Amino acid sequence: MQISPYKIYSASAGSGKTYTLVKAYLKIILSPGFNNNFRQLLAITFTNKAVNEMKERILESLHNFSQIRDVKNGGTLFKELSQELNLKPEELQLRAQKTLKHLLHNYAFFDISTIDKFTHRLIRTFAKDLKLPQNFEVVLDTDLLLDEAINQLISKAGGNKQLTQVLIDFALEKIDDSKSWDIAFDLNKIGRLLFNETHETHIKELQSRKLEDFIELKKDLLTKSLELESQAVTLANSVLQYISECGLEYADFPRETLPNHFKKIAQRIFNPTNLYNNKLEESLINGKILKSGMVLPSEEIATSLLENYLSLKKIIYHIAFLKNAYANSVPLTILNGIQQELKNLQDERAQLPISNFNRIISNEIKNQPAPYIYERLGEKYRHYFIDEFQDTSELQWNNLIPLISNALEGTDEYGKLGSLFLVGDAKQAIYRWRGGRAEQFLNLISLKEQTFVIPPHVEDLPTNYRSKKEIVAFNNNFFTSCSAFLHNPVYHELFNKGNRQNSEASDRGYVQLSFLESTETAGLDDLY
Repeated sequence: MQISPYKIYSASAGSGKTYTLVKAYLKIILSPGFNNNFRQLLAITFTNKAVNEMKERILESLHNFSQIRDVKNGGTLFKELSQELNLKPEELQLRAQKTLKHLLHNYAFFDISTIDKFTHRLIRTFAKDLKLPQNFEVVLDTDLLLDEAINQLISKAGGNKQLTQVLIDFALEKIDDSKSWDIAFDLNKIGRLLFNETHETHIKELQSRKLEDFIELKKDLLTKSLELESQAVTLANSVLQYISECGLEYADFPRETLPNHFKKIAQRIFNPTNLYNNKLEESLINGKILKSGMVLPSEEIATSLLENYLSLKKIIYHIAFLKNAYANSVPLTILNGIQQELKNLQDERAQLPISNFNRIISNEIKNQPAPYIYERLGEKYRHYFIDEFQDTSELQWNNLIPLISNALEGTDEYGKLGSLFLVGDAKQAIYRWRGGRAEQFLNLISLKEQTFVIPPHVEDLPTNYRSKKEIVAFNNNFFTSCSAFLHNPVYHELFNKGNRQNSEASDRGYVQLSFLESTETAGLDDLY
């Protein structure tokens, strides 16, 4: 049975991921049908360190293969390639020598890069089409650019009457909440949404809104919140009256907890944490609301109290939602203003934030036919290698799909299909803050998504060659235990049964956990 040219490896920590990638790369460039066109291979990873490591491993392997004196007793990788390529050891060594020479002479086409560097190349290629300056500067420090944009916006206070009033009201609201009047921090926090591609769809919907729309929204939120508060107070008082009418005393309830709950709401205490961080609901459901030995006059009372409790709970959480929306309405109100200031700064300095790359490609380039993109790039990739796929964002993956589809679904001049080699581990996803979606990888390895015409060959790398036995065992048990708290069935399955590692280490290793507790004077952030 022929293995699919589309391969996915689920590779946990220490399982030989780089070894597998390097082997797959070498298998192509050392194969009898390879014509030394290194332009056809593109390997993508996320950091420069990973790029350098992969390049170094490939060159080092080719060099070592070339220098083996006893080819019949070469290393593990050499033997595996000899067997899988069906080449005699002497022939493989000769190929390694020639390939190394060709690779060094064509080093500029040794295309292993970060995904940001690749998207940068795409944007440079299409800069004219995108109406970008050919010499645009890539901005890595978006925080500094955002600070400047916010400061410029605040400096306009006084010129724009509506904007000025919004900023003043926001500062006064912060003072009323015993917070600093300085609004720059809040605007900076909300402004970061502009650089996060995860929120692009929602931000697009806000772009057509004017300052007046947000001012009207704020009034509406406040009106609805006050109406619900009044409704909650009225209902809470009626429940307290109902308890008395049923012939019950507040002292009949354990520690008077239930009457006190409704009293707090009647006194306009609407904090959900303060009201619902207890077992009152459980007691009401089980009908155990009176002191031990006491019985309610009728079941109807318990039912009525539970229904009113749940009705109030729904109202309280709705009030909390509206207040949260109200608190964030001012930063959202001037989000478009911040975005405009950012655009002005970028146009003035011919700058482009690196975080905008994927968005630009998605909006402008991905709809172009793949052959046209290849033609403009001057390359036609046939073999793709994507490392750390769990950190690939949705836009990044969608931008690559047309190019990869063209390679997998069409043959080259020799009648051969291209290939795709993905490696990842959902448990090591760390780039969610910049749009990474580990769910994409989980959907691919579980075959829930069929992205290409060709189905993938999915394989696990189950052995950890790096860590000691005790560490591997702890890791397995940790994720299995965590699975009980996960509501996502895909993650639950992965953590509970999937990706359990073996260890070949003889010694046991050591694991120690240290716990930090926040205090009144220091939060968790201060303790790190």
